[in-house]
Parts: sequence; C-alpha cells; structure tokens
Amino acid sequence: MRRFTGVATGLILVAGSLAYASPAQAAVATKVTIKTDHAPGYIGDEVTVSGKLTRSSGAALKGQSVLLNVSGKRKIVTTNSDGLYIAEFLVPKSGAFTAEFLGAGSYDESAASTAYYALQYRTFIDKFSASPRPIEQNKPLNITGRTNRIAVGGNEKLAGAGLDLLYSGDGNNWSYVSSTNSDGNGRFRFTPIVGQDGTWKVVLKPNAVADGWLQTERNIWVDSRYKTSVAVSVTPKNVKYKGKVKVYGTLKHKVDGSWASFGGVKVAVYHRAKGSKKWRFQGWVSVSGGGKFSKRFTAKRDGHWKAVYKGNGANFSDSSGSKYVNVR
Repeated sequence: MRRFTGVATGLILVAGSLAYASPAQAAVATKVTIKTDHAPGYIGDEVTVSGKLTRSSGAALKGQSVLLNVSGKRKIVTTNSDGLYIAEFLVPKSGAFTAEFLGAGSYDESAASTAYYALQYRTFIDKFSASPRPIEQNKPLNITGRTNRIAVGGNEKLAGAGLDLLYSGDGNNWSYVSSTNSDGNGRFRFTPIVGQDGTWKVVLKPNAVADGWLQTERNIWVDSRYKTSVAVSVTPKNVKYKGKVKVYGTLKHKVDGSWASFGGVKVAVYHRAKGSKKWRFQGWVSVSGGGKFSKRFTAKRDGHWKAVYKGNGANFSDSSGSKYVNVR
C-alpha cells in the first residue's frame, strides 16, 4: 500500500475566487533487508537476524521500529544511526523469517523475507533398559524406553514415533527383528525371544518433513545363558563317625529347549550339620564330559549334603536339593 500526504490536485475557492492547490506528495519509499548469520539446521537452533532500513535513495533510516517474525516468534527492534538492526532468536519451527517496516510519518512501509527453512527436531531416547540381564536362553527380553524431542522450551515427549528393533551377534552385522510406535507418553516396549548373546539396537526412525524429527538410536548388550540343573545323591544314608560318604550326581543345561548333559566344569559340595543354619564348603568335584560327578567325603556329624554349580558366562548357577546322612 502506498502512503500519500497533502491535498488533492485541483482548483479551490478562496474568498470568492479560484486558487491552485499544490499536487499530492507521495510518501517516501523505503527498503528493509533481512539475513541470518547461518541457515538453521534444527528446531531450537540459535540464529542472529540482522538487516538494514533505508530510503529508496539508500540513505539510512535511524531510530525506526522494525518488526521481526522468526517462524511465529516476534520481536520489535530499533535501527541505529546507520539504519542497522540485529536480534537473536531460538528458532521454534519451520518457516521463512520476515522483517517489516510499518511506515512512519512520511516514510512508506516495506518488507523482506528469507528463504523457507524446513527444520526437524533433534531427538533422544531415555529411560532405556533391558531385563532380565543375564537372561535364560529362549526366554522373552523386556526392552523399554521413552522417545523425546528437543524443543525451544525444553525436552518434550515424542508420541507416535516409529521404532525398529535390530539384533547383532557381532556388533557389526544387524538383522531386523520387529517394529512398534511410542505411545502418548513417548514410551515403547519390545519383547523379543533371546537365543544367544548379542547387542540389541532400538532405532527411532526419522520423520523427514517440516517440523518432523531426526533419527536416533540406543544399543544394549544382553548376556544369554543356559538354565542348569544339578541333581545329587549321597550314600550310604547311615555311616560311622569319620566314615566315608559318596556324593555323586549329574549336571545338565537346557540348550534350545532340550536338557543336555555337560561337563568340563566343577561343582562345590557343602554340608550343613544337624541343628545348624550354616552350609560349610567341603570341596570341589570335577564334572566329566558326560555330566557326571562323584567324590568321597569324611562324615563327622549328622546333617545335609548338597552340590552347587556356580555358573559361568554361558550357564546359570544352580543348587541341588539336599540329602540327609546319619552319623553314628
């Protein structure tokens, strides 16, 4: 819109005679510019917006108000003696940035804008966990977490975000497992069946649109172990003081759903005297390749005997039931 001052051109009646009126005076044209110190890459980035307000001739206009609009966030700045202005913003969303001089006195209005910036939110996953760890082979693992986006006002829960679950046995080669979406509070859950040790990766998939979000991911190592079972027997059931008892049994672990004997390890033998609550270590017994073990011990008091497998990186620990022996 053009701004005009003065009166219309033409003849007017003054004291009974005609007089000539001066022609209309057009408002002085102005020009405002706008630029940023860098192109913002993400929502929440800090940018410096600057520019200049001049007459059409190029002469600076000082002390004038310029309205800046950065993707909906507005601020009024005042030009200095050189017609320059500057302001800092945290970019709240996608959009073009504009500068408007609304006109003042005899100066006409003007406006300028930057290019359109299509921005995305940076994201992260927190409250991330997997349980139980270690886990028994072929049992479901509970992987949970929460998706978030980083906004100008702080972190916000990211609802309805797509997530993929991947698995790798070596940390380099990944295979797809399943997908889900975060709920209204940004929370998600996966329940894969664990077959072996490995790394599980949750990937928050990007939404590459204006005001969408970037990809992020979290990894967690999970130790998978076999369930074990120790069975023990003791003979004889009645023995003389300082007589020998034979403690023997078997050790098995559950592999791919089936029980199998295993050896090459040791089990610990314990004794708990009658009337006592404390188990006392008696010695180690080697387990054969066929999963069997046997060893003789000296019996001095009535009480219970048991065998305990302590476990290792591939197998859980287990304790047998107890067997009672009378010492006469």
